[in-house]
Amino acid sequence: MQAAIRNGQFVPFYQPQIDLMTGQPVGVEILARWAHPRRGLLLPDQFIPLMERYGLIDQLTECLLAQALAFAKGCAETGTELGFALNVSPVSLRDVKLARGICGLLRESGLEPHLITIEVTETAPSDRSGNVAHSLACLRTQGFKVSIDDFGTGYSSLKLLSQVPFTELKIDRTFVTKVHARKKAAAILESIMHLAGGLGLRTVAEGIETEEEAVFLRSLGCEAGQGYLFARPMSGQDLTGFLEAQFFNAVA
Repeated sequence: MQAAIRNGQFVPFYQPQIDLMTGQPVGVEILARWAHPRRGLLLPDQFIPLMERYGLIDQLTECLLAQALAFAKGCAETGTELGFALNVSPVSLRDVKLARGICGLLRESGLEPHLITIEVTETAPSDRSGNVAHSLACLRTQGFKVSIDDFGTGYSSLKLLSQVPFTELKIDRTFVTKVHARKKAAAILESIMHLAGGLGLRTVAEGIETEEEAVFLRSLGCEAGQGYLFARPMSGQDLTGFLEAQFFNAVA
């Protein structure tokens, strides 16, 4: 894995986030892929746990972010302002060192911090959540947006919400799949939306696969969504084509 990082085998893929009212792309989530020379394209669950175990996850995060920032800079130069969301491991956020590294990469890129959203899934034990909260607060004071990912599935989501100045709440696919036909899921989703509204948080729903799900989320006031209904994760080159097609259709 160390050799793969050195040789540039880890690459960012991007999944578009769509404004549920206008249907236009407003951002992307950066997703890790390992372009393995023998095994082909590997998904995160095949290497992220190992990288966390052996202390390589920070290197991976910075590697992906550097590539994504270069892509973002290219978008900005063509007049396309797009938000980029990066999922950061709670393991990394227990130390403020990674937060400083992220800030340094952004300064080098010349981009504005409000274009970058740091997503964190709260799966760390509660006795270490204070360290995670401190790192997120540092990033927020630098102008980054901060999102709580997979909301409702972690150990202490509500506790973290009370500790960190989040700007976004990302709704886990567990509450999105066939929500229009599941009364309990619909009630939970309505409560989540109410909570987000009370806290002034932007809402993004993940795992949207059907038009019915999108319509239901839109009716609740959810602002953005991502999922196979809109687009699958794609390479930077494919994303460029996707954005050009979306812009052409919007103008037409």
